Amino acid sequence: MADERWFEKRASHMAKGWWEFYNAVEGDTLLDKKTKALIAISASVVGRCPHCSESRIKKAIALGISKEEIAEAIMLTALLSSGTDIFWIKDTYEKYLG
Repeated sequence: MADERWFEKRASHMAKGWWEFYNAVEGDTLLDKKTKALIAISASVVGRCPHCSESRIKKAIALGISKEEIAEAIMLTALLSSGTDIFWIKDTYEKYLG
């Protein structure tokens, strides 16, 4: 197969399971497509994956999600991420900086 990805070539049995997982999650589930698209954008931002972010933003726009809604999801992700940085080791911060 010419379009085979590296992991499909080198770990085909695991790749098969990954694709089954991918299709199950991307398929029809309890979450609607819009919610799933916005969660996927947030996850790609947290993961700092440029390819993932671009492909998920394009997919969201194709689903009819507005640029403003996408921006809000990204800002919420940034807020929660910064809060994690500020509060994740609060005891240590207080001990030395308090």
